[in-house]
Amino acid sequence: MILIKQGKGQVIFDTAKYDFSENCLIRFPIYQPFQIEADGPLDGILLQFHPDFFWNHKYDVELTSKQVLFKNIGEIPLIKIGKEEMAELLSPLDHLLSELNSDRLGRYDIAISWVKIFMIYASRIKMERGVTHSEALSEAHYIVRELINAVEEHFRRKHRPADYAKLLNVTVKTLNRMAKQHLEKTVGDMISDRIITQAKHELYLSDKPVKQIALELGFQDVAYFSRFFKLRAAVSPDVYRKSLREDAG
Repeated sequence: MILIKQGKGQVIFDTAKYDFSENCLIRFPIYQPFQIEADGPLDGILLQFHPDFFWNHKYDVELTSKQVLFKNIGEIPLIKIGKEEMAELLSPLDHLLSELNSDRLGRYDIAISWVKIFMIYASRIKMERGVTHSEALSEAHYIVRELINAVEEHFRRKHRPADYAKLLNVTVKTLNRMAKQHLEKTVGDMISDRIITQAKHELYLSDKPVKQIALELGFQDVAYFSRFFKLRAAVSPDVYRKSLREDAG
């Protein structure tokens, strides 16, 4: 997410260019490539979320805010905001930066809370604006966005690229080509990454047995799940959990 305080230019998003100026909020869905061409100096704030944090952090931002800001397909990414709305958005960000630049007790916990407040404020602003779709969204980009949403919805039960090709009514070859072109990942990589992210979240934040986590993620064989996890995380689920608990201690 980018909050433009001063300056103007164009943002290149999917197949279109959009003009922006001061007092503007720009947001991009996960994996979305973009480019900004500024007409002179820019003053603003960039918030970049790692998927592990965004989807699975223990101070999880409510799902509604995520859906409002990032999951609608084909929307114009810019939201023009008023001066009062800009002040409302800057307030939690100012507090966030203050906490991150301090060494006070609990600064990280408080910083996360300010991120959450910012996102809820931004969600409210977007909802008040209604939905504006871009007519320039190509079929390929539409399918890629649908794929991202489908993986997020079904990764616990659908583990094969063929499952998603069937959902989106395209061939596996076509879906993999689009994913590689636009996301630099195969469909299999996307599914695996999402499963591993969720598994790490459960291992870190819960006391569920590895077998239960495996079952909840669609693995009937806990040994196979452990091999799957170790191949992608370099350590077994038990070792991963133990290392986190030791670091926390």
